[in-house]
Amino acid sequence: MKAFVHKTGATLLAFLLLFSTLSFSVDMHFCGRSLVDMELFHKAEGCGMSMDDSQTAAMGCCSDHQIVVAGQDDLKAPPATDLQPPLQLALPAPVYSIALLPEAGREAPLPYEKYIPPLLIRDLPVQHQVFLI
Repeated sequence: MKAFVHKTGATLLAFLLLFSTLSFSVDMHFCGRSLVDMELFHKAEGCGMSMDDSQTAAMGCCSDHQIVVAGQDDLKAPPATDLQPPLQLALPAPVYSIALLPEAGREAPLPYEKYIPPLLIRDLPVQHQVFLI
């Protein structure tokens, strides 16, 4: 179960990283109020009316809209250290032991310290002759 949760979490984090860095653009071409062409990642083609005509330019019936979703592009790799791998593992050990030092000096209260066992009416292991050897 623990391995499944670990793999699922790693997969979700990988997809989160992928979608946070993904960027795309949507180009749309409108003639009047109707959508003629829509393209993802490419420029939308026109409807065939040239904008050079003075009549079409005066009416202004065609328009292009572009929606750009910019992803995160400032991700950096962690800095490489000059420490060798055995030294990287050896440095945190004293810090870890010093952090646990005050806790090691205290004695934890025993939960069974004030426990009083029930009184024996008869000794059942002797009566049934059951002994652990």
